[in-house]
Amino acid sequence: MAKKEVAFSPKLIGDILDIIHNAILVIDTDARIIFVNTRTAKMFASSVSAMQDLVLAQLFMPDDTDILVVNILHLIRREREYEGEAMLRRQDGSTFIGLIAGTFFSWTNGQEGMAFTVHDMTEVKAIEKSFRYSQRIAYLGRIVEDISHQIRNPVMVIGGFARRLRNEECSSHHARAILDEAGRLEAFLDTLNQFIQLRAPVLRRVRISDLLLQADRDLGRLVFDMGCTWSSLCEARLREESLLVDQSLLFQALEALVVNACESYSSGEGRKVELRICSSADTAKPLLISVRDWGGGIPPAELSKVAAHFYTNKTRHTGLGLTFAQRILEEQDGRLAIDSKPEAGTTVSCYLVKERRRPIRLARLED
Repeated sequence: MAKKEVAFSPKLIGDILDIIHNAILVIDTDARIIFVNTRTAKMFASSVSAMQDLVLAQLFMPDDTDILVVNILHLIRREREYEGEAMLRRQDGSTFIGLIAGTFFSWTNGQEGMAFTVHDMTEVKAIEKSFRYSQRIAYLGRIVEDISHQIRNPVMVIGGFARRLRNEECSSHHARAILDEAGRLEAFLDTLNQFIQLRAPVLRRVRISDLLLQADRDLGRLVFDMGCTWSSLCEARLREESLLVDQSLLFQALEALVVNACESYSSGEGRKVELRICSSADTAKPLLISVRDWGGGIPPAELSKVAAHFYTNKTRHTGLGLTFAQRILEEQDGRLAIDSKPEAGTTVSCYLVKERRRPIRLARLED
């Protein structure tokens, strides 16, 4: 029995694509949409007929039409395929993150075009966000678990008896010692509460020159109040560039580093703190903000411990300053590094991501 040939007409192919449960669209050589299935129209809050009057760039955010869309089309022509995420725009004005996969094709008659599948990543991104939040809560929970319960009750008892002793004017020296220790524990609990309530970063683009101005004003005043001298340096070419950071949280981290730098000195002479902003050799985190002192330094055996929770070699300190700074940097995709030599001082370096947009969104590709 002879095998029956099936003629795959454009209409038949369109009907098959229309019943597929993925969003599919096809564009011609002018990047004009010539086919979408019903899944695509639903995803973009439109109709099949309305979408076939659009060009591909109209599905993207306005900021991406001149570079990202052009680069995607360029890569598909050159490499015959592309896959990546992008913020896409529905026809009702709402947006979503889509995973786009594109491929180049040509018909037997020489006509060329590109076919795309689009996956709405909204639910996946929500799960990722929830997972990051859970990680953050677990991290904080490991630090504060049971600490408040173990400390709060003794503090209240100590404080109550100490006040009684003081009011009765007996053993005033011991009463004062008890009150001091109670106050120290209460301050410790306050620091723990601040740590667990540390909010998630809200990233905004900030000019580096503005960061330097705030550093000279706020951190410089803090250094002066602690009896030290302040200086700041910044690469001239970086001043007009920008950084995507949570400025308030970043300065909380820098303040902790500056306080540690000031407290590294044992005498009143040569007490200076320097902040430097420069490029780093780390291509993934190309901006470096460092805080340097010329104090007593850190012994090599202790260097690996200094960022650990509650580690301190100073009396009446909680040992959470560097932990604060490290956590703030990590939540902004940065990292913290410490270089120190005994009696030669310490440099704490904050490596930051200067640009979170992918290279494909920043400049047009060349052949």
